[in-house]
Amino acid sequence: MNDEQFNKLYSALTGLATLQAKEALNIEDVTLLTGLSKSTIYKLCWKNALPYYKDPQGRTLHFKKSEIEGWMLSHRTPTAAELAEQARAYCVNNPR
Repeated sequence: MNDEQFNKLYSALTGLATLQAKEALNIEDVTLLTGLSKSTIYKLCWKNALPYYKDPQGRTLHFKKSEIEGWMLSHRTPTAAELAEQARAYCVNNPR
């Protein structure tokens, strides 16, 4: 590993450690947490699809880490077994 690679890795780990301790996040923190680009985060905020806060002047976006994590986990895809159970329950409750 050369010095440049080491510095990049060290910087990334330091950023993640700092992110772990924060509750109020800025846009850069949210990009690290979600893996999304800044433009995607701005679009999601514009569409009111991502929970966020603005400063009193309305210029800076702030995010609550627990809300972002909740948003990330809110789009769960059911397992095949869960889908099969839903189908079975539907068939039992809606006989032809």
